[in-house]
Amino acid sequence: MTPWANLGERARRDGASPLVTYVDLASGARAELSAASLANAVAKTAGLLRDELDIEPGARIGIDLPLHWQWAVWLGAASAVGAILVPQGLTAGTDLMVTAFGAPPAKGADMVADTVVVSLHPLGLPEGAVPSGYVDHAMAARAHPDVFAPVEPPSEGAPLLELDGRSLTAAEAEREASGALDARGIPPGGRLLLRDDRDMALAPLALLLALPGSAVLVRHAECGDLARVAGEERVSGE
Repeated sequence: MTPWANLGERARRDGASPLVTYVDLASGARAELSAASLANAVAKTAGLLRDELDIEPGARIGIDLPLHWQWAVWLGAASAVGAILVPQGLTAGTDLMVTAFGAPPAKGADMVADTVVVSLHPLGLPEGAVPSGYVDHAMAARAHPDVFAPVEPPSEGAPLLELDGRSLTAAEAEREASGALDARGIPPGGRLLLRDDRDMALAPLALLLALPGSAVLVRHAECGDLARVAGEERVSGE
């Protein structure tokens, strides 16, 4: 299944249980998103992409974010509209750029039709004024419905991710995520810990790594006690 379909199924079956937990060891912040709350955020972002930013199937979305639960939102939203998520950021053929609040403008960003600025607040709240001409994701997405209905159901055979020069379909990305879980000995339904000083390559798969279990994303991992976090969050492995 696609990440969009997978998330919808999880939200219907077990919407209240934790799906993605975010911990920032520099600030002490923590946020936990259930399947239902993540599905809501994905639906609003997908609505923004399709209905306001005119993103069509096959469009390329360059994304440059630190380890954060927003990775899961953008993977789910890209899946919902049939777009391709490109973690390398701004590359040739990018139709939309996604960057973090406070990050310097990407070189060549003026060549992209739209740049979306994403809040890194633990709860996704607005962090302040964004540069003129940019789209404030925290403000713009909230105007869109809590439910998203694709014009056509996304296909698991369509391109979803570009990783390390490879184009992965949704089905291939799911297999890659499953392989990463197996390699770390995470049982079905287990809880995986990812840390930004080691696991940024897995950030684009954040939603898939959380299904069918859950994921804990630790930012600024060098600033705190990871063993304590692992114990408190009851992770199955990392």
